[in-house]
Amino acid sequence: MTESPWPHLAPFLRGEVATSPRVAGEGPSSFGRAPARYNTSMTPDPGTKWHDPALLDHLVRVRRPWDALVRRVVRAVLKRYLPDPSGALVEIGAGGGQLREWLPDDVAAAVTHTEPSEPFVRAFRDRHPSATVVAADAAKLPFDAGSVSGVLALCVLDTLSDLASVRTELARVLRPGGVVVHVLDLSTSPDALFPELIAAGELPLTNFARDPALLDVLTPAQRAALPEADDFDEVLAVRWGEFVPFVGMLARSNHPLATTADLGPFAKLHEPGAFDPDRFALEFMAASADAARLQNLNRAMIGLFLAARQFGKPWTVRALSTRTHLRAKLATAFGSDHGFAVEFAGPVRAWEVADGFTLRHAGRTVSRPLPVPGTPVEELEGVPPAALPADGVRATTVEVFVARRATVSGQT
Repeated sequence: MTESPWPHLAPFLRGEVATSPRVAGEGPSSFGRAPARYNTSMTPDPGTKWHDPALLDHLVRVRRPWDALVRRVVRAVLKRYLPDPSGALVEIGAGGGQLREWLPDDVAAAVTHTEPSEPFVRAFRDRHPSATVVAADAAKLPFDAGSVSGVLALCVLDTLSDLASVRTELARVLRPGGVVVHVLDLSTSPDALFPELIAAGELPLTNFARDPALLDVLTPAQRAALPEADDFDEVLAVRWGEFVPFVGMLARSNHPLATTADLGPFAKLHEPGAFDPDRFALEFMAASADAARLQNLNRAMIGLFLAARQFGKPWTVRALSTRTHLRAKLATAFGSDHGFAVEFAGPVRAWEVADGFTLRHAGRTVSRPLPVPGTPVEELEGVPPAALPADGVRATTVEVFVARRATVSGQT
């Protein structure tokens, strides 16, 4: 566990998507992942929540139903990419020790676990008394240069406020040919996307184009007019200069599409000085964590989007996946300019026979049959992939990133 770039959003980072009112286990493509124990209407204290061992208990409950499948992926990745023999290994942001529970015995025996939070270190020691764990920040590791063969991390690199500093530190401690292995089995927060979008003149919207409850009530022509998006895209990005002036024009005419309370954080953006990025992000996330509010917001957005087309002022909208964004960000951070070579980046899928269809991907669990994305775990295991049935399957994906330290001298 490490710090979030927007700490006040920390409670939203590690849960599951709120379910749709129509189908249990399935909801709009957004990020209602707040643990039930948190009140999403208030601003949490980052100094408390990120160091609360109760968060670790929540994560254990979230992960438990998928434990065997994720363990299989983790072990396949490590067998494929860790040096042989592995040598000294380090885990960063170890939290309460979830990753250790998925490691093979020989790998676990070689790992020193590091975690910056003292309460989490104590929780780790309580749960894994035979393990070696030390309190240390990922940007200031207590290891000699070139002394480590591999760095492991579970849901860490997506939360860092200073990825470059951590990358530089990992490059320092890794020996030439050493490897960074990062796995992400839960949802990742969109908070890193917001500043980049806003700086580029775009505004993040909820993914109204894939709300299953609303798609059913639209006409075929209306559905066809919606932006192209995937079920697992968390954000739609619209040009600020197209969205805000249009809403302002409607508001000045007291048009009901622009005056409805359902617009939430988007209602007053046209007013001078009304935009506060931090408050907008917090309100956006709180609305996304509430199934009823999210559906009302998406309904309002669909109305505005279709009205803009009708008025001859269509929006330029693009869909964004936080996992795709993270993948690109890590590929740049651990690129050849920084002394690494990326060896794998993308989702790995594992499945088992079950009644019906269940897919967990990018933090969402859906029960209607969809193509299961990702590299088959069998490919990493070196065996032919089994045919994936169209139904009677329970599948999950794990986002995997692997980068190897260059062996060429002089690179940093």
